[in-house]
Amino acid sequence: MNKGAETALYMDEIERRGIYDRRDPMGPLPTSLRPKINDEIGKEGVDPRTVDTVFRALAGGESELTELQLERLYDGRESLDYYSFLGIIGNDNIQWPRPSEVK
Repeated sequence: MNKGAETALYMDEIERRGIYDRRDPMGPLPTSLRPKINDEIGKEGVDPRTVDTVFRALAGGESELTELQLERLYDGRESLDYYSFLGIIGNDNIQWPRPSEVK
């Protein structure tokens, strides 16, 4: 997913949840709503299959995640950006919501 598509998905989601109205010029800026949308999403929980997928990707298929494996993943970087994380997880493991699936 490119940056434009990610932004469009974010904007649609905050509107769908009633947090933002793009027709209201006096409303908050969308970027200031990130903490609020993060709280909303955090209340939904995480599908256990998602946790398993991320753990398997980070642990390289092993049964535990070690410091050495994390060092290998970070490859000298202090942090991972969004796209590096997606690269580790693997595009085949990502299921993006389709507009028709969003309620």
